[in-house]
Amino acid sequence: MSSVGKNVDAHCTKCGLLLAHIVLYELNGAIARVKCKTCGAEHKYQGPKPRMTKSEILSVRTRQARTKAAPAGKPSETEDRQRWIAKRRELTENDAVIPYHVADGYKKEETIAHPSFGVGFVEKIVGEQRMYVLFEDGLKYIVMNLDPS
Repeated sequence: MSSVGKNVDAHCTKCGLLLAHIVLYELNGAIARVKCKTCGAEHKYQGPKPRMTKSEILSVRTRQARTKAAPAGKPSETEDRQRWIAKRRELTENDAVIPYHVADGYKKEETIAHPSFGVGFVEKIVGEQRMYVLFEDGLKYIVMNLDPS
């Protein structure tokens, strides 16, 4: 029985997603060409990719973590996180944690509380309006001393 004119899920080469397509034609009983119902692109049929097992996903993630190297001169994400954890442990109740605001100025070694990134430690001041702050999810280059007007 022919599938021509029927709906089929396929990987759209233009959208880059698994979407509904219409079968345009078949070759030797196999779907050959489809049309995306979302973007209208016509392309060779690429069926849905089989789901990966948990062990396959973990294997890919492990490989990615091993091959992910930090650029020269920049600590890796895990090194940043370890430094943040160590600094966070040293923080006591009596230490000042300053709420972050773009209009305020900060100094090296101060501890700030950013509304999105959480607790951070000012590592380096760059000029009058920029600073590097170490947050739990890494080193961020953020602004300070901005005129609110």
